[in-house]
Amino acid sequence: MIPDLYTGQPLWLIIICLALAGGYAMALYYREKKNEFHPALKALMGVLRFLAVFIISFMLLAPFIRTIFKEREKPVIILAVDNSQSVVLNADSSFYKGEFLKDVSRLADRLGQIAEVRPYLFGENINALPADGDFASGAVFNDKLTNLSGLFTELNTLYYNRNVGALIIASDGIYNTGSNPVYQAKSWPYPVYTIALGDTNVRMDVIITRVNYNRMVYLNNQFPIETVIHADALQGTQSRLSIYHEGKQVHSQDFMIDKNDFTRTFSVVLEAGKSGLQKYVIVADPVEGELSLINNRKEIFIEVLDARNRVLILSAAPHPDISALKQAIGSNLNYEVEDFVLSDFKGNLEAYNLVVMHQLPSLDEPAESLLSTLDTKGIPVLFILGGHTDLVRFNRWKSGLNLVARGTGLEEAVPYLNRSFNAFSLNDDTRYWLSDLPPLLSPPGEYQIANNARVMLYQRIGIVETSRPLIMFTETPEGRKGVIAGEGIWKWRLYNYAKSNDHRNFNEIVNKMVQFLSLRDQKKNFRIYHPVNFAENRTVVFEAEVYNDSYELITDPEVEMIIFSEDGVQFPFTFNKSGDAYLLDAGKFPPGNYSYEARTEMGGKIFLSRGQFSVSAIGLEALNTIADHQLLFHLAQDNGGQMYYPGEMESLTEDILRRDDIRIVTYPGKKYEDLLNKEWVLALMIALLALEWFLRKRAGSY
Repeated sequence: MIPDLYTGQPLWLIIICLALAGGYAMALYYREKKNEFHPALKALMGVLRFLAVFIISFMLLAPFIRTIFKEREKPVIILAVDNSQSVVLNADSSFYKGEFLKDVSRLADRLGQIAEVRPYLFGENINALPADGDFASGAVFNDKLTNLSGLFTELNTLYYNRNVGALIIASDGIYNTGSNPVYQAKSWPYPVYTIALGDTNVRMDVIITRVNYNRMVYLNNQFPIETVIHADALQGTQSRLSIYHEGKQVHSQDFMIDKNDFTRTFSVVLEAGKSGLQKYVIVADPVEGELSLINNRKEIFIEVLDARNRVLILSAAPHPDISALKQAIGSNLNYEVEDFVLSDFKGNLEAYNLVVMHQLPSLDEPAESLLSTLDTKGIPVLFILGGHTDLVRFNRWKSGLNLVARGTGLEEAVPYLNRSFNAFSLNDDTRYWLSDLPPLLSPPGEYQIANNARVMLYQRIGIVETSRPLIMFTETPEGRKGVIAGEGIWKWRLYNYAKSNDHRNFNEIVNKMVQFLSLRDQKKNFRIYHPVNFAENRTVVFEAEVYNDSYELITDPEVEMIIFSEDGVQFPFTFNKSGDAYLLDAGKFPPGNYSYEARTEMGGKIFLSRGQFSVSAIGLEALNTIADHQLLFHLAQDNGGQMYYPGEMESLTEDILRRDDIRIVTYPGKKYEDLLNKEWVLALMIALLALEWFLRKRAGSY
């Protein structure tokens, strides 16, 4: 290392420091006339004072030391082992769980002689193992998914611009999530070696490859279940498809497997005779000689609803908004939607859970009688304002918005999200989608909103973010009301399809609005929100809200929940407080049907909320158990490596040890240290001043 001294100020200031120190020492010891010190002692004390003053003044120049050094970086060898279920779904499962893992650990030890070995397990995610590379204690081959492309993406981020010698992947080459790893590996700049695991032979196996069904049906309605069964190498054998509900067989069908590559679709129509979350088990009977039975069974969960909510859309005249809303609401099996021009409607308003008023009341259709009925009966209503809305009449119906028009035209209002909106939750993708929507045509004017209004979207006019609501909701003792202060929402649906080739985001926001408004139990003080179904590799998450008697959100009381499994096992939890609400991440649960009871206490009263949810098995690892060694071969060949089999670990080790490009890299580095932070500098200054003081005192001076 070569240290150099620098200062934060111009170097010529050192001359001033020297002059200051010399002048101070001369004035102190050579201008006095008493000659009370011996000349040699006087010279020594002058030098001490000179050095002390010089060091102190020199420190004011912010000196620092720059050290140039050479840093040596050992090469890194990454060793990643596939921890997914498909690796052990074959006859060699005991070998992979035992001797193979020991061989991999020995491989890591050998390569540790020339490099730093970084061990990983991968499946759905990537997990680092301790540096000792003990795969035998870490690998359990239980991951439900395999994402080979994600392995390259993650490692590219972790080891960008590092001295990586090689990447070794031990896998069966089967992936069921992510993109094709061969294309992803093209951006990987280091050699890739593969260890080919698994069995490439076609085995005797009956597989339920897919079950198609409606996740929601209605009580006493019939519903189809479509099951696709595949069989390999079982020509001339017979099996049976059975469906069970609550332990009872509700369907059975024998079938012949007439060829070695057999695929057949079975369609069954069942009746929903019980409401709530229902579990159905589909089983294909095993055939003698099958090696794996895990893919002969699937569980599905169907929510049986005992009634649909009815939504009525009334309009002053036909408009494309009506079609967009009708299609979005109709995509949810919970809702039945009808639409009429007001003059054609002859039905009973009380038969509907929500009424959408599109540009009503209008100048031509005041709808006084209809609005009076909605108000009297407490039927939730959603107003959509536009160019034909009679705003004077609209203001009379206490929607929470009072709009004093300014002019007769409409202006473009781009939506932007109110981040504090919490009447209902939207997923992150939909929240992002809301920030990039085309404008609605909104009436210009003075917008006044009620104190209890909840604004979901505000209006951006040009580049100005206003406080004018675009979508808002209010709750009153008479019922819930909502306002969309602009027409043209049909453009949002088209925009959604243009961006993502589906209507998922538009459907979500419309159905969340409809669900919120059509809920009749407005004054429920304790609410729990959650999806009906979770995948087994995802955490089970609940949201809760607690309202006081004034119907204000509070987070003072504790919220507790007990989750019950089908066999009666209890899992107690306590919610965490999150803003104005509560959040519980209960972790992952095994596949099955679950119920829960949540409770909180407020004002001496206990509030309960009960419900159900299901956890579905993924089962993708069992659908394809034929190893893809061709993919592993291409990964190695395309990236300067080679494919080996588990019995060729020694050859793999020798191949890597012989590589000339796996070596220590040396590169220069610089280190800067502030001299003022050095303890010895302070010690030196104190020592100089102390020694001078001691010599003066010893000579009898002060």
